[in-house]
Amino acid sequence: MGEDILEFGAAKKEFAAEREAFNSEKKGLLWKVADGEEKLAKEKQLNADRQKDWTTACKRSNRELKAARDEVVKVKAEKAKESQEYERLFTVRKEKEAESQARIAALEKTIEEQKSQNKALELLAEDLGGDCKWLLARGIRLIADRLVKSEELVKYMFELSGAAYDSGRKDGYCFGQKSHKDNVTKSDFCEVECLVK
Repeated sequence: MGEDILEFGAAKKEFAAEREAFNSEKKGLLWKVADGEEKLAKEKQLNADRQKDWTTACKRSNRELKAARDEVVKVKAEKAKESQEYERLFTVRKEKEAESQARIAALEKTIEEQKSQNKALELLAEDLGGDCKWLLARGIRLIADRLVKSEELVKYMFELSGAAYDSGRKDGYCFGQKSHKDNVTKSDFCEVECLVK
């Protein structure tokens, strides 16, 4: 029985040691659990803070993205408007350029026509100059000679001198007066006039 008591005492000590080791381990585990729970709570708080920050960042990012999209839409609209304005100005410029080209062509045509007219006028002036020289040199004399020798003019002068004499202008138209006094015929009047000249 003494052995049983010794065994029991040894077993009790061993149990006490195990119990103490178990309690120590239990305390260690409890501390670890408490530490883990504290860490978990901190992590949860950190995650909650991060979630909050992430939500805030997402909202901010969404706002920025929306603002960027709105800016892109605005820029696209402005670009489309500027493109339309550019197209309009380009069309206007092309029309004005075509109009200017047409005006230049018309002016060039007018200038060419004016040159042709000037050339024609120069040729006409040369011809007229030649005609004038001819008239001065010979034509006027021929015309005067024809007028003087014109039978119609002689008849007119004869009749005029007769009318003057009949009207009592005895001193006027000396050839007429003489021809009437001498009863000169029209043909004789012409010869007398030519002789007096």
